Amino acid sequence: MEFEDKIKYIIQNYNLGNFLKAESLAKSLLISNAKDYQLCNIYGLILLKLNKKEGAISYFQKSIRIKSDFFEAHYNLLQSFYDLKKYDEAVLQSKKCLKIYPKSVDTFLLLGNLYNKLNKEKESEKYFQEILKINSRDSSAYYSLGNLYKKQKDYDKAIENYVRATKFNKNYFAAYNNLGTLYQELGKFDLAVSNFKSVIKINPKFSGAYQNYLFCLNFSKHFDFNLYSELVQKFKKNLPKIDLKKTAQFPKIKRADQKIRIGFVSGDYGNHPVSHYLLNTLHYINDKKFELMAYSNSNRMDEMTLKLQRRFNVWRKINHLSDTEVINLVKKDSIDILFDLSGHTAGNRLSIFINKVAPIQVTWLGYNASTGLKEIDYIIVDSHVVPLSDQKYFSEKIFQLPNTFQCISINNDVKIDNIEYKNKKNIVFGSFNNLSKINDNVIGLWSKILKKIENSKLFLKAKQLDNLTIVENIKEKFQKNGISPEKIIAEGQSQTREEMLKRYNQVDIALDPFPYSGITTSLEANWMGVPLLTKKGNNFYSRIGTSINKNLNMEDWIANDEKDYILKAISKTSDLEKLFKIKKELRNKFLKSPLSNTSQYVKHFENCLNSMWQTYLTKKID
Repeated sequence: MEFEDKIKYIIQNYNLGNFLKAESLAKSLLISNAKDYQLCNIYGLILLKLNKKEGAISYFQKSIRIKSDFFEAHYNLLQSFYDLKKYDEAVLQSKKCLKIYPKSVDTFLLLGNLYNKLNKEKESEKYFQEILKINSRDSSAYYSLGNLYKKQKDYDKAIENYVRATKFNKNYFAAYNNLGTLYQELGKFDLAVSNFKSVIKINPKFSGAYQNYLFCLNFSKHFDFNLYSELVQKFKKNLPKIDLKKTAQFPKIKRADQKIRIGFVSGDYGNHPVSHYLLNTLHYINDKKFELMAYSNSNRMDEMTLKLQRRFNVWRKINHLSDTEVINLVKKDSIDILFDLSGHTAGNRLSIFINKVAPIQVTWLGYNASTGLKEIDYIIVDSHVVPLSDQKYFSEKIFQLPNTFQCISINNDVKIDNIEYKNKKNIVFGSFNNLSKINDNVIGLWSKILKKIENSKLFLKAKQLDNLTIVENIKEKFQKNGISPEKIIAEGQSQTREEMLKRYNQVDIALDPFPYSGITTSLEANWMGVPLLTKKGNNFYSRIGTSINKNLNMEDWIANDEKDYILKAISKTSDLEKLFKIKKELRNKFLKSPLSNTSQYVKHFENCLNSMWQTYLTKKID
């Protein structure tokens, strides 16, 4: 076989995904052709696919030493530096690329994305605009601008650029997907679903679109269980198939200590609500009975991440690993019970759970609905959010904890400003929930409350409200319901959790949205002495407020329906002295409740783990 034919055969295997074979062929050919710049470049690309990035870099550099103006190797080296987050080297390398090819769209695109990651938005935008000077129809530039403006919370510009990306590339499924998630964030669920459907039509194997669609359904007033189940099956069907023969077989770890090994898979180890529930819970778990292992599916690294790392016996990063590699890792760790902490939200690895990688698989905390996957054995709930009669809506077996399914850690030193109510002239209702939860029905109901209660205001706080257009839109919606803009206080995201908690000192009563209840925001409100007015719901997400108030023995703050919600709001604000007393006592009440009693909660959680493990062992013997 001639040299050119051998190169073609290597490329053929590369294109078919046979990277190990391509590596072997290229390595052999390099023995007698070590100074072929194209072969060195090809070998570098193969090494990249095998996640041998440092080796790939050395071969791109070798290719360049042989032929200094070989643009392809220069660009591949640039891409490698970018992927490894060696941004200084990437910037220097980009100059070399542009010297050879001054109008390289790929180089401009990568530089734009690089500066976006470095939070240098002006430089980022400049490079994307350079692409559009070369080609005003470049869909990748519009898509990248959409991402940039979304990050800046300039939602109108983001939408405009995503739409342009799809205009010039009808099959740009990533643009449709990001447009869908943006509409979802803005509470425009019909538009979100329409875009997710477009993604699925273009690329039915893109699992993220199914999951985004599933998450959207939880915001619907009329939850369609059949549609939900159908989407889960399509999601599962289109996941990449794992060849279980390629997964390594490991002997079961012999344990003299008889510890149960628990693994937790999450993309949210950091400043995220899931971590606020985990932190103290992990601290109290008996390390003589349980060994805890974290599988982190993200690059998050903040103060909370560092605190969590100290709580686990073993910490493993898996976001750079393939499903097969993660499965091998979990098997090697001999995990007995594997937790999914994400469900169908960002950063999940449900793709490994469908391969039944651990004897017992559980979903908890990150997604308050069924995953729809029969391979996950249990979902941890409490009797208030999910009664046993709801089992038909869950693929997992319902496991109820005695009081609450979650116990929060609030370790901030934030004082409650207990102002006297004698001279108080107005009532401030509040919701610090994501704006996507505040739909037109919620706005309509809250408007009725504001009309009924003289001198009342509503304090809305959400990240979307950093955008002045969104502020105007939300005030306009209330205005259409007869509420003047002056009665709406709108505020964006706080820099820190402590700053956000302090803002509850401006709020008298927290209003719970529906059908998607507040969760962490409601617990934080209670901790800050702000009682929660909630409405009964008909599924997990819509019953969380009910669970919170039942655990606080505040059942009189749970409305039966919309009419009762209004009546309770009027009743609770009619006696300010009584309301002040409730507020004054609420933090102590909260701290003594199951919602904050971590040591008690962990006993129940450990009993849950033991029960699951014993059930498994019994079945195994049978």
